[in-house]
Amino acid sequence: MKRQRSIAQTTILVLCLITAGSISFAVSADTLASEIPPHVLLVDETQTFAATLRVGAVAGALRQAGTELEVRLETVSSSYVDPLVGLEVLDDPFDLVLIVPVGIEDGSVPEIWLLCGSSITASDNALLRVELLHGLSQAAFAGLASPVGISDDLWLAGLAAEYEVRGWLR
Repeated sequence: MKRQRSIAQTTILVLCLITAGSISFAVSADTLASEIPPHVLLVDETQTFAATLRVGAVAGALRQAGTELEVRLETVSSSYVDPLVGLEVLDDPFDLVLIVPVGIEDGSVPEIWLLCGSSITASDNALLRVELLHGLSQAAFAGLASPVGISDDLWLAGLAAEYEVRGWLR
């Protein structure tokens, strides 16, 4: 009975987040819609239904914002295992990669990772994309994890640089 109530509460939370995300990010979505949609990869390493619902809320809000989104469900042994090992070189690299690592469910990893390439400049609307992803992930995972980027974590900066070299990230 307790588990059913927990699932129901999580489902209601996710639905509220989707609605709030679509309202609060409408300005950013309008700005982004005026240009070529960003190509974003969302990597879901989570293992629980509740966390997957939160990832789904982020994905839904990104699609509403006009993002060209690809989602990969990955099973990894550790949050620090590269989830894109074995990915082919892409004709159209991603503008941004959002990784929801395994471990956010039990609190062992309190972060969601946002990777962007070195081609992002201050004059670029790509910064709006980063802010949009940051806000969406912060809203969806409030209390579980907070988003961090390449300027916050040296490991993420190295991972983003590797993704650029491999042709997965612009």
